[in-house]
Formats: sequence, structure tokens, C-alpha cells
Amino acid sequence: MKVSSLLRHKVVQAGSWYIVTNIFVKGIGFLTIPIFTRILSVEDYGIVAVYTAWVGILSVFMSLDLIWSVNLGKVDFKQKFDDYISSVLTLSLLLFSIFGILMVLLHNPISSFIDINGPIYFFMIIHAYFLFVQRFALAKFRVEYKYKLVSITSIFAALVGVLISIYLINRVFINQEYVGKILGGGFVIIVLGIGYTIYFFYKGNVFINTKYWKHALGISTPFIFHNLAGIINSQFDRLVINQYSGAAATGIYSFAYNIGMIILIVRTSFAQAYKPYFLEKAKLGNRERILQSGVLIRDTFTILYALILFLSPEVIRIMAPEAFWEGLFIIPFIFIAYYFEFMTTFETYTQYYHRNTKYKALGSLLAAGINISLNLIFVPRYGYSAAAITTAITFFILFTFHFAINRLIIKDSMYGLRFHIRSIVYISLITGTFFIIEDKLLLRIMVILLASLYCAVNLRKYKLM
Repeated sequence: MKVSSLLRHKVVQAGSWYIVTNIFVKGIGFLTIPIFTRILSVEDYGIVAVYTAWVGILSVFMSLDLIWSVNLGKVDFKQKFDDYISSVLTLSLLLFSIFGILMVLLHNPISSFIDINGPIYFFMIIHAYFLFVQRFALAKFRVEYKYKLVSITSIFAALVGVLISIYLINRVFINQEYVGKILGGGFVIIVLGIGYTIYFFYKGNVFINTKYWKHALGISTPFIFHNLAGIINSQFDRLVINQYSGAAATGIYSFAYNIGMIILIVRTSFAQAYKPYFLEKAKLGNRERILQSGVLIRDTFTILYALILFLSPEVIRIMAPEAFWEGLFIIPFIFIAYYFEFMTTFETYTQYYHRNTKYKALGSLLAAGINISLNLIFVPRYGYSAAAITTAITFFILFTFHFAINRLIIKDSMYGLRFHIRSIVYISLITGTFFIIEDKLLLRIMVILLASLYCAVNLRKYKLM
């Protein structure tokens, strides 16, 4: 296929738009960190983090994560896809009504347990549902290759949410700044969600169809625990820290994790760009090219990892006032967790190629169980630092699990043990060096320059075909 034809291919165009949008939206979140760390106290920052965690959990639980049905709904009901969407959305409204009523009736015990009280508790319920609606809508637009609409609405929601939050914090909720941050972001999601709901009902005009409901529930229900496990792995630590150490500690921890967003953006972008290439070469049986490209991707990511880690002390001081700086200690452990998550991607892509996706869900559940246990054991004793270390341990175990599955059960380790041992050596040397010269800026700059030189020379060895 010619390059010009490839670039015009709708899948390639969609993938390119999604990568750019992902970087842009997460970039907005990262670039606004210095704004919110200066207009929110450490405690307010922690309250917002806890609220966000519960919204994510409720969004999956209250909707039974019906989003997973969209892709196959398009395949199985292609001619009546709009009818399918409106009917499944009606089902989600029914589920929301049931769970919503229960949460209102059990308001006192639940609000005490999650430490979210007053009107914000009820706002959280509505916010969680319409967060599902937004994700449901974007899933529909993606499967229809309406990638520009996905990009525009995602960027719009991110930008407007930030602007409204800043206004509410500075003009309305002057003594309760966290309320302004919560309402600003949630308001945009709710308004967009209502708009999506009206649009889908108008397009489909089918509300109750048990055939569609059974189809959607049959597909989505098995993924609930997998997705909840993913949320637990990324959010449970904040909930435990808030419970045992308070909102201030949660705020410092959440800020440090947000600094790790730089690595997350790089990891996600690399993964999205590499997946179609990997699947293409795997289908052709070109194992040599897969390993070669894996080395290239791994080495490039590792250099960027080192660059960002070695600049993190300066980044933290620029991004937040001094009250947040003590979070610097846990930054390397957060980065390690993301690095092992990146390494896990190589193994899960192999499972995806072999149609053995059940192991991804099993691994997520295993990691969630370990994460919960370690956090409950160590956070009450050692505070938020323990949460960062246990997260790194959890992701290492998750990586080991997927590597063992490929090696022992699927019998196909495309990258091999040597590839991953080298990765672990890299990350150990980089992290150890950082701890030794953390307070020596000149030495860190010299290491960055040497690493960049190595990267420039090393990249010439490889050529993606």
C-alpha cells in the first residue's frame, strides 16, 4: 500500500486523531496543575481526588459498564444500530434509577463511609451516570469513525471544565474551593450527557427492546469486575490514604501522581501507535521484526522515562507551591509503576493476537486484590509513601503474571526473558542513579545529555519496515 493511500485510510486517520486528542486532553490536565495547586489548598486537592475516584467507581457500577456492548452492537445490529443505542441507553437509565434511589435511601451510611457529604453527595450520583453517558457516546462515535467529533467534544469538555472550575473557585466558592473544582468539571459532563441522551433517543426512538438488552448485558457484565479492578488499581490508594492519613496527605499523593501523567501520556501514545504495527507483523509471522521494533520502542521510552524522571524535581517546584514538594520522594515509585505497566503492554498484545483476552481481566483482578491488601496493611503504618511503593510492586507482579501466562500457557513469548531482564536492569540503574544525585542538578543534566546522545546513536541501529 502506498504511503499516500495509507495516510488516507480511515483507520489510520482515526488512530492519528485519537493519539493527538489523547495527548491534548491529558496535556490540558497536566498544564493546569500549577493553576489548581495554587488556588486549591493541599486538603482541597485531596478532597477533589477522592471525589473523582468515587465518581469513576460509581460510573462503572451503576451502568454495569454497558459501554462494552457498543462495538459488537454495531456488528450484530448494523442496520438498526441507532435503535440499539437508544434502547441500551434506556436500560442504563433504568439501572441508574435503581442504584440512584438506593444511594439516596442509604445516604447516611454511604456518605459517612466514602467521606463525601451534603449536596456534593447527590451531585456525585448524577455526575457518575452522565460520565458513563459521555463514554458511551464517544464509544459510539469511535465505532462509526467519527473521529473528529470525538476529538472536538473531548477537547471542548476538558477546556470548558477547566474554565468554569477556575471561575467558580475564584468568584463563587471562595471558602470552599474544592466545591468549585468539582462542580466545574461535573457540570460540563452533565450538560453534554443530557445532550447526548436527547440526540440518541431522537435518532433511535426505540426505548425498550429485551433482545438488545440481553445482548448488551451478556457482553458488558463480564467486564464489570475487570474495569472495577482497573479503577481500584489506579484510585484505591487515594481512598485508603484519605481514610487513614487525611485529605492533606491525599492531596500531596494525588499531585505527585499527576506529575506522573507525563509518563502516562508517553506510554499511552506509544502503545496506541505500536499496537496496529505489532498485529500486522504478528499476522505475517515476522517475529524478528516484532522483536526489533519492541527493542526500539522500549529503548526510546526508557530514554524519555529517564529524561522526565531526572527533571522531575524542577517540574514539581514549578508546578506547585512548597506545601506539595514533599511528594517528590514518591515520584520514582510512581514512574516505576508506569514503566512496568508499559512492559506489560508487550505481553498483553501477544495475548490479544492469540485471542486470549481473558487473562487480561484475570490479571487485573489479581492486581486489584494485591493492591487492596498491600494498601490496607502498609498505608495505616507508613502513610502515603507506602501506597506509591505498593503500587509499583503491584504492577511488577501484574507484568510477571502476563509474562508467565505467555511463556507457560500460551507457549508464545514473542519478546523473551532477555528482553525484559534488560528492561529491569535499565529501570534499576536509572532509578538508583536518580536517588544518588537527586539534589545535584548539574549531575542530573549531564546524565540527561549522555542519555540523549546514546539514544541518538542507538536509534540508527533500527529501522521500522
